[in-house]
Amino acid sequence: MNKSISTDSINQWVEERTHLVSDIQAITDATVPAHVARNPMYLLGSVTLVAFVLQAMTGIMMMFYYDPSTAGAYDSVDFITYQLPLGWLVRGVHHWGASAVVVLTVLHMFRTYIFGAYKKPREVNWLSGVVLLLICLGFGFTGYLLPWDQRGYWATRVGTEIAGSVPVIGGYLSQLMRGGPIQGQFTLTRFFATHVLILPLSITLFTAVHLSQLKKHGISGPLDPAAKPEVRARVPLFPNFLLQVAVLAAGIAGLLVYLSAIKGAPLEFPADPTNTNYVPRPEWYFLFFFQLLRYFPGALESIATVLIPLFIFGCMIALPFVDRSAERRPWKKPVTTAAGIFYVGAIVILTALSFT
Repeated sequence: MNKSISTDSINQWVEERTHLVSDIQAITDATVPAHVARNPMYLLGSVTLVAFVLQAMTGIMMMFYYDPSTAGAYDSVDFITYQLPLGWLVRGVHHWGASAVVVLTVLHMFRTYIFGAYKKPREVNWLSGVVLLLICLGFGFTGYLLPWDQRGYWATRVGTEIAGSVPVIGGYLSQLMRGGPIQGQFTLTRFFATHVLILPLSITLFTAVHLSQLKKHGISGPLDPAAKPEVRARVPLFPNFLLQVAVLAAGIAGLLVYLSAIKGAPLEFPADPTNTNYVPRPEWYFLFFFQLLRYFPGALESIATVLIPLFIFGCMIALPFVDRSAERRPWKKPVTTAAGIFYVGAIVILTALSFT
């Protein structure tokens, strides 16, 4: 039996039992619109998925050494960072990768928003994307406490107190998050379980919904409905599109490794609940929210903690059902374009002000 026959036999055996060969063939034979292959902004969704996978891989590696207890959490993270071979790299990539995921997710959603790709029949795709954004932020919030250092402890303390300011149900929310009246072992256990079990299951489910909708409806066409035939042409998915994704993903991975080597992942002194002089600061992607709270002190705090977030996410959910016109060119729909630029600008300004 020669080599080619042996290879064919193996392929046939695998295909009969898994359909893996035909699935791979379907990917290599797939095509994408030509305008997608020429526009780097269409790479954002695929690169975000790669970044999520990288977060999962580095997170699983650290779970083998992490101790989810108030007595051992800090020491286990210290061991990973300073003693475990290449532990600094794994934790550094996970830390900086969290920021990369936030940036890529927001850019991907903003591209979808500006290009009007949320419109019929892609409403479910947009809604699942909104949920994925919330899950992404949930990862950032719950992961912050796990090192059990001063930074994570006090930032989480502030976060749970903000939840407690919600009218009527604030007390229940705060106790639910903390696992009791005070922040301690139950809090760490709940945040750890949420971070490594609930949120990963949730993101897997909604990513599957997101991708199934993409497969069903495809990538949105050219912005101009009167585009020339050559603009509507299709090109092979591989290598035209996947090669660009691979190059961009490799570049981002290289940047994460560089940041891990130069700056590393921060680890302050162990959490000290008695040190009330510590001034907490959240991760940079939550700074705009903390800055917003400064403008609504005392009895007005619920405006920033409840009304404004509900209004923003309510608008995001209602968007595909309110904006039902066929027009997708951003310069032809000034209201939604201006609203998106306003919100992004407000977040950038509030984040910049938080450093002053």
